[in-house]
Amino acid sequence: PIYVNITYPWWGANGLGEEAQPPAAPTRYNPVGQYRRTFTVPRGWRGRRTFLHFEGVKAAHYVWINGQLAGYHEDSYTPAEYDITPYLKDGTNHVAVEVYRYSDGDWLQDQDMIRLSGIFRSVYLFSTPTVHLRDFKIETPLGDGHTTADLSVTAHVHDYAGEADGASYTVETQLYDAGGHAVWSRPLTEAAALTGAEVTVKGVKSVPRPRLWSAEDPYLYTAVLRLRDASGKVVETLSHRIGLREFALVDGLMRINGRPVSLRGTNRHEMHPDHGSALTRADLVEDIRLIKRLNINSVRTSHYPNNPLWLELADEYGLYLVGETNLETHGINGTYPGSDPEWTKVCVDRAQNMVHRDKNHACAVIWSLGNEAGGGSSFEAMHDWIRGYDTTRVIHYEGDDRPGVSDIRSKMYESPTAVEARAEDTGDTRPYVMVEYAHSMGNSTGNFKEYWDVVRRHDVLQGGWIWDFVDQALNWPTPERHLLTETGPVGLEGEVINPSGSFSRDKGVSGATVFGRDDRLDLRGSLTLEAWVTPHVRGYDQPLLMKGDTHYALKQSGKNLEFFIHADGQWITASWPVPDEGWTGTEHHVAGVFDADAGTLTLSVDGEVKGTKATTQVPTPNTAPLSIAGEVDNPTREFSGTIRRARVYARALSAAELADDGRGPDGDGVRFWFDARTVGHTARKPTTKTFAAYGGDWGDNPNDGAFSGDGIVLPDRGLTGKAAEVKRIYQTVTARRKDGAAPGAVTLTNENLFTDLRAWNGAWELAVDGHVTSRGTIPRGDLDVPPLSSKDITLPVKLPRNPEPGSEYFLQLSFTTRERTPWAEPGFEVARIQLPLDVKSPAVRPVPLADVPTLAYEDGKETVTVTGKGLKVVVDKATGLVTGFEHDGTRLLVEGAVPNYWRAPTDNDRGNGQHTRNETWRDAGARRKVTGVRVRATDDRAVEITVEGTLPTSTESAYTTTYTVFGNGEIKVDNTLHPGAADLPYLPEVGTLLRLPGSLEHLHYYGRGPEENHWDRNDGTDVGRWSGTVREQWSPYIRPQENGNKTDVRWAALTDRRGRGLLVAGDGLLEINASHHTPEDLSVGARHDYQLTPRDEVILRVNHRQMGVGGDNSWGAHTHDAYKLLADRDYAYTYRLRLITDVDQAQRLARRPTAGR
Repeated sequence: PIYVNITYPWWGANGLGEEAQPPAAPTRYNPVGQYRRTFTVPRGWRGRRTFLHFEGVKAAHYVWINGQLAGYHEDSYTPAEYDITPYLKDGTNHVAVEVYRYSDGDWLQDQDMIRLSGIFRSVYLFSTPTVHLRDFKIETPLGDGHTTADLSVTAHVHDYAGEADGASYTVETQLYDAGGHAVWSRPLTEAAALTGAEVTVKGVKSVPRPRLWSAEDPYLYTAVLRLRDASGKVVETLSHRIGLREFALVDGLMRINGRPVSLRGTNRHEMHPDHGSALTRADLVEDIRLIKRLNINSVRTSHYPNNPLWLELADEYGLYLVGETNLETHGINGTYPGSDPEWTKVCVDRAQNMVHRDKNHACAVIWSLGNEAGGGSSFEAMHDWIRGYDTTRVIHYEGDDRPGVSDIRSKMYESPTAVEARAEDTGDTRPYVMVEYAHSMGNSTGNFKEYWDVVRRHDVLQGGWIWDFVDQALNWPTPERHLLTETGPVGLEGEVINPSGSFSRDKGVSGATVFGRDDRLDLRGSLTLEAWVTPHVRGYDQPLLMKGDTHYALKQSGKNLEFFIHADGQWITASWPVPDEGWTGTEHHVAGVFDADAGTLTLSVDGEVKGTKATTQVPTPNTAPLSIAGEVDNPTREFSGTIRRARVYARALSAAELADDGRGPDGDGVRFWFDARTVGHTARKPTTKTFAAYGGDWGDNPNDGAFSGDGIVLPDRGLTGKAAEVKRIYQTVTARRKDGAAPGAVTLTNENLFTDLRAWNGAWELAVDGHVTSRGTIPRGDLDVPPLSSKDITLPVKLPRNPEPGSEYFLQLSFTTRERTPWAEPGFEVARIQLPLDVKSPAVRPVPLADVPTLAYEDGKETVTVTGKGLKVVVDKATGLVTGFEHDGTRLLVEGAVPNYWRAPTDNDRGNGQHTRNETWRDAGARRKVTGVRVRATDDRAVEITVEGTLPTSTESAYTTTYTVFGNGEIKVDNTLHPGAADLPYLPEVGTLLRLPGSLEHLHYYGRGPEENHWDRNDGTDVGRWSGTVREQWSPYIRPQENGNKTDVRWAALTDRRGRGLLVAGDGLLEINASHHTPEDLSVGARHDYQLTPRDEVILRVNHRQMGVGGDNSWGAHTHDAYKLLADRDYAYTYRLRLITDVDQAQRLARRPTAGR
C-alpha cells in the first residue's frame, strides 16, 4: 500500500526516482498482477452471447480468453465488459487477466486515499440472446403538485448476430409495488422493429396512486422489462428497482419531490481495515446502517463511482447520493485536463461510464464531474453531455463552479463565517453546498454546530458533506519494537517508530527513529552534526539527523543536501546539490559544523567541503526531540536509505577532527553518539497482533502519514465523540423553551420534509443532578407536528417548591423509532434534546469552619506538613506540590497539582503549526520556578499554603497555587495564571496535573458525556452522571494525540475497587481528563498506540479549560477565537479535593464545600 494525497504514487522513492510525467505511465516501478482460472460455459448458453463483466479493477488490465486477447480497460471504478463469445470453446475455457498497478489513465485517478491495486470488485459471466435488451433508462416525471407520476422507459434492442433485420420484437414493462403486486393490469408495451444493428424505443405510462421515494421514505417499485420475439415468446427478462421521485432545481433551490432538501451528508471512501477497497456486501450494509443511525441522509461517493451494491442499498435504505466521476488530477490540476482535447475525450468518457451505469437509481440525485482536477473546457464538455442525456438531476463540480459547468455553488473547507457570506452574496443566488467541510482528522470536528447554525439561518445553504466518514487505515501485523540507547554521555533512549523500519548492526537504522528529550541537546552556540548515510533515492524532504524543523538539522531537501540552524524564525542553511551519479547506493560521511565564533556554517561530504554560509546568529532551541532518519515536527518526512552512525557535538569540530575515525563517545563536547555496532538494542515483542497502519507504515515514501485518518468513525467503525456530535447536530427534531414559560412548555420543530413526528415515539425525563426523578411519554397528539413546522406543547413536568441548594434540573426529550427499519430496531433513539430548567435553587451552604476538626502543621525547611484526625498532607517547598495526601488510611495523591498549560498536539494542531508556534507553554509548568511559599493558619482548623512562582515562557509569566487544608480532610486548590505578555501565543490548556495511585482506576463524574468532548465540540453530549474505567476514557485515534477530555464537569471521583478514592469538585465548571499518559507522553513522536507505555499511576488533569479542537481544516486553520485561551488576560479557578468512600455521596459532598472562615 501507498498513501499519498496530492503526490502521484510513482513519484519519489515510491517510483524509484523515475519521476514519470504526464501522459506517460511509470515504468521503473509498475508491478503487474496475473490472475488465471478455468471455467465452463453451461450448455444452455450455446447459440447465445456470453459476456465477461468486471465491476472494478485498478488500475488497468488486459483480458485473454483461451490465449486470445479479448480487450483492455483503464477506468478503474466503472465496469469493463467483454463479449467473449468468439473466443469460447466447448468444455474447459481459460481466462487470464493481467493487471498493471499504473497506466496512463492513472493521471486521472489521483484521489486522496490508500492506493491499492488489483481486482477489487465482483467478476462474473452472463449470457444474453443474440437479440438483446442492451440498455434501458427509466425516468419518473411527476405532475399535479407531485401527486401524479409517470414511468418513462427508453430501451435499446441490439442484434448481435445481424440476422434479425426486419424482425419485429416487443419491449414490455410491468411495474410491481413493494409487495410484488402488478401496478398495471396491462404492461407498457412498445414495438421494436429491427432495421439495423440496434433500435431504440420509448414509452410512457401513468402510475396510479404513486408512492414517492425519498431518503425519509425510500419506497421502491420494481420495473420488469421483457423482450418478446415476433411469436410473442419472452426471450429475455431484466429488472430494476425504481423509486418515483423528482430532484430538481426549482425557484433557486434543490428540491426533492417539490420540497427544499437539506443535505446532512458525509463524504465516504470505500476502505475497510481488513478488506481494503474490496468491501463485501456485509461491509456495505454495516456502513449504511451506521450512516443512517448517525442521522446522515446524503453521501458523496468521493471520489469515484462506488460499488454497484452501494447504490442498491442507498435506494433501499434511503440516501441522497452524489455520484462522482472517477476524475482527479490533484498533482497536475494546474495543467491537466484543462482544455486539452485529448484529455477532454477521456474525461467525457468517464462521466458517460458513470451515468450509464447508475442512471436508474433513485438515490443518485447529483452528478459530480470529479474532484480537484482544475478547470477548463473539459468540464464544460462533461456538463454538456450529461445535461443532454439526463435532465433529471443536478450537476456539480467544485473545481469550477461557474454556471455552465456546475448548477450549484460550492467551495471546500470554508469557515462558518465565509459560508454565511456566500449565503448573503446577491451576485450569485444559486444554491450553495459545502462539498467538503468539517475536516475530521484525529481529534477534530470542532465548531460543527456553528456550521449548522448558519445553514439553518439561510435557505440557500443546502447542507454539505463532512470529510470524511471513516478513518482510512489497514489492520497490519504489529512489528517487533526496536528500542535503542545511544552511548554518549546523555544515554538517550530511542525507538525506531516507523513500523516498516528496521535496525541491524551492519546497516544501522532505516525508518524514523526518535530519541528522548534532554536539555543538553538544546544547543545555543557552536555545534557539529555527523551522519554516515546510504541514500536510496533523491528528492523530497529526507531528514538525516535533526532536532525538529526549527533548531538544527542535516537533511536532503529536493535534490540538495542541507545543513541548517534555525534562529529567530529564520533557517540559515549551507547546501549542496547532490550529483546524479554516485550519491545513492553508497555510504557517505556527512557533517555540518556551525562555528559561532567564526560565524560560519560548513557542510562537508566525505571529507570535502561542499557548502558554506556566513551568519551572525546562533540557534534558537525548540522543544522537539532529536531524531534520525525522520522528523517529529513533520512526521511524513523520512529518509529513504539507512543511517549507520550519527553524532552531535556541542562545539565546532575541525576538518582534522572530522577525519579522525578514532574518536569516541567520551570525547570533548559529545552530546549524542549513535553507532549501530555499539548502541544498546532491545527487540521487544508486540503486545497486540495488529495495528491501524497509515501512510509511511508500509515503507511508502513520500507519504502523507495519518492524513487518511479523517473520519468521524474509526477504521473498525467504532464510534467517537465526533460521531456523537454529528448525530446530534444533524438530527431533524429540535426543541426550545421560552423564557418564563412553564417547565414543561416547549416548542417542537420538525425539520423533516415528508415525515410527521408521529412516526416516532416521544418521551420526556426530568433529571435532577444526573438522576431521573420523573418521566413520561409525549402524547400522540403532541407529536402531530407536520414536516417543516413547529408546535408548542406542554408536558406535565412538576418542579419542587423548595429545591435543594445548588441542585440542577434538566428536561430531557427523546425520540425513538416505533417500528423496525432496515437500519435500526424499534426503540432506537434518532433525536435527543437536553434543556436546562431554572428552578431558582438556593445557593449551596458551606460547612462552617467552626464545625471541622482542628489541625496542626509544621512549617519545615523543605516541606510543610499538615496533620489532623486521620489526615496527613505534605507540601514540598521546592516544587510547590502536594507530595503526600492520606486520609483515613487511603492514599489519595502521589503528587500535584503541577501547573499545566500544554496538551498533546492534535492533528489539527500539527496542521496549523501550533505544536511549534505555541511551544513556549509546553514546559512552562514542568520547568516552573517556585519563588515563595507562605503558610497561614486559620482558627487551628485550616492551613493555607500559598505557592508563588514564575514560568519560563518567552516573556516570563507568573502563577500561584494556594492549598487550603481543612480539618475535615478537604483541600481547596486556588489557581491563578498571569501570562507575561498579551502577545504570547494562546494557551493549549490552563489547568493542573495530579498523579494518583494506580488503584484509583474507576472514574465517576457529573458533567458532559459519556463520549469525549471539548469546548467547541460538546453539543452531542449531555450533562449527566457517567462512569467507567480510566483506560476506557482513551480514544484510539490512529495517531496518538490529545484525547479523553470531558467538559462542564461539576465533580469527578477516582475510586478503587472498594469505592474509596479522591473526589474533585469545582467551584464552578471544570474540565477533566483521566488517563495513564501525560500530555508530554503523547507529544514526543509515537506513531501508534502500541508504542506507548502506560504509566501505572493515574494522570488526572483538572482544568479551568482546554482550548477547542477546531476542524475547519487540518492544514492551517486555527481553532476559532471564541474557543482559544488567549494570553491577554489572567486566569483563576478553584477546585477541592477530599476523600470519598461512597460514590453515591459525591453530589452531597460536592455541594458542601468548607467555608474559609
